[in-house]
Amino acid sequence: MDPPYSSSSIGSLVTQLGTSKVVGKNTIVVVTHSSRLPLDSTYATLNLIKERRHGDSCIAVYQKEEKP
Repeated sequence: MDPPYSSSSIGSLVTQLGTSKVVGKNTIVVVTHSSRLPLDSTYATLNLIKERRHGDSCIAVYQKEEKP
């Protein structure tokens, strides 16, 4: 997912993805964002599993939690 890089609405977009049927169990969601706008570690059912910073860019990797 490559939303508008410095948009403050990124969190709500990630939450919408986490609650949509488009994202199935064990799905990986990769979000590119500005390091000036840190993202949360959890959005709905998506949990942050890795984040890397490259200059002013951050790449956050989320995985949808699997329900037993």
